[in-house]
Amino acid sequence: MPRFEEVPRRRTRLDVLLPSSLTAEVPHLREKTFRLGLVARFLAAFRVDNLILYHEDLKPNKNAELIKDIMDYLNTAPYLRRRLFPIKPSLRYAGSLPPLNIPTHPEAGSEGTFHYREGVVVSPGRVDAGLGRLIRTKRPLKKGTRLLVAIDPESREYRLISKKRAPVYAGFKTSIVPERLDELVAQYDVKVATSRLGRAFQDSARQLAARLSAAKSACIAFGSAKRGLYDIAKLQGFNLDEVFDFVLNVVPEQGVRTIRTEEAVCVALTIVSAVELLMGR
Repeated sequence: MPRFEEVPRRRTRLDVLLPSSLTAEVPHLREKTFRLGLVARFLAAFRVDNLILYHEDLKPNKNAELIKDIMDYLNTAPYLRRRLFPIKPSLRYAGSLPPLNIPTHPEAGSEGTFHYREGVVVSPGRVDAGLGRLIRTKRPLKKGTRLLVAIDPESREYRLISKKRAPVYAGFKTSIVPERLDELVAQYDVKVATSRLGRAFQDSARQLAARLSAAKSACIAFGSAKRGLYDIAKLQGFNLDEVFDFVLNVVPEQGVRTIRTEEAVCVALTIVSAVELLMGR
């Protein structure tokens, strides 16, 4: 098992698709922020690559921007947040959330061991990586570029690495898209939808494992508090069962009336992770 600082990114790209209305029914920003913080922790814990926010009614909304602001904030190393994020209403309570503590957000005192850490280009030839001093580089990098810095205390060398080529898990990227779900998921090798009306996950576990073992990309889509994915598919004008490879009930015989989206995210990612472990990925 690798050191935590060297936990690798996934072999199979895994994206989570959530409605932009997530937490829209929650009246207070404090609770919205708390629930989004839980979602962020779940996504990071299972090394999700991308969080994609889709509009169930295909109409842009301010809630999507709120979600993105908070997710981007949490995916930024704490020592870079003041530099990169201005004071804004959407982040009023974000500072109270627990940090993601992903491998590229090292703790204080980690300078004595080899590790990767997030950095940002602050001026030509200068990178801030939270070391108390700026790193010099001769590479012509644009101001504002986010990257990783590999730090080797033995050789006292710094190596700059693109986030896209990161050998370790470096968090997830959040995007807001205008496309319908059926258009959005066409790019993936394996497409999973979650629904209480779907097939019990254990009945599809072997098939899912086989498909994931050969896939380069996979996605898991979730519905909203008001509409399940079958309703959203009907609203957007496509057949859910024809578009997705699997429509799964991840909590069969559930003991509560409704499963919150953030709860479904945790359960579904646990299942996918277990399936991957069983097939040795």
